[in-house]
Amino acid sequence: MASPPSFLKNLCVVLVRAENPVNIGQSARAMKNFGVSELILVNCAPHKTPEAYTPGWKAKKILDSAKREKDLGRVTAQSSFAVGFTTRTGRRRGEARPFSEWLPQILETLPSQKAHLVFGNEKNGLSNEELEKCHAVARIPANRDYPSLNLSHAIAIACHEIFNALPDKAGIPKKPRSAYPAPEEMEAFFSRLFETLEAAGYRKSGRADFPGRIHETMKHFFRRSGPDRRELHLFQSFLARIRQRIPNVKS
Repeated sequence: MASPPSFLKNLCVVLVRAENPVNIGQSARAMKNFGVSELILVNCAPHKTPEAYTPGWKAKKILDSAKREKDLGRVTAQSSFAVGFTTRTGRRRGEARPFSEWLPQILETLPSQKAHLVFGNEKNGLSNEELEKCHAVARIPANRDYPSLNLSHAIAIACHEIFNALPDKAGIPKKPRSAYPAPEEMEAFFSRLFETLEAAGYRKSGRADFPGRIHETMKHFFRRSGPDRRELHLFQSFLARIRQRIPNVKS
């Protein structure tokens, strides 16, 4: 299958706190296998080293042109759709959906906007705070007894799924520019939502942790839903109408 290169130019792989140059080189090679050329390294080990170039020798151009960043939030703020990968679970992390479920939104984004695949440290992956800087949270289904994948293997699987799902150029629906809200827009919405919930009386619960549980549950719900900007504006209008009905609350 011949892939439309212009689509894949908008796909970026982001490594966060990768410690081993060998893994960085292998990751670049996996990207090369599926036509992905943009690599961003956030607080990672040096990558222009023999340890990286040896396993990634066919992907030397990817390593040479890789961008180094210190702030993941700055990277995802430039993304129309950023997907963070994790195998770990936890109340604050929410439910990671199988990566295949996010493919339609990635395919809608690629013709005109940047999409980012974000992978964490080899030892413990992405932190809760790092996942919150992504638009969506994904997992790669694997053996329940040993679900943790090698970094480059996870990248290869994700890139292959996108490569394999690319239809003909005319068949991909185009989303308008900046169709999906930036992470800071989602955070602003969450702040407004939580203020509204508290004004409506949720903070008066007898359980000390109840407001926090509500906040986490609502954040996970909206992240799983992956609303686009139009849908988010509808929810914002809904909140504004509710706030008009609550005494002594500024709209």
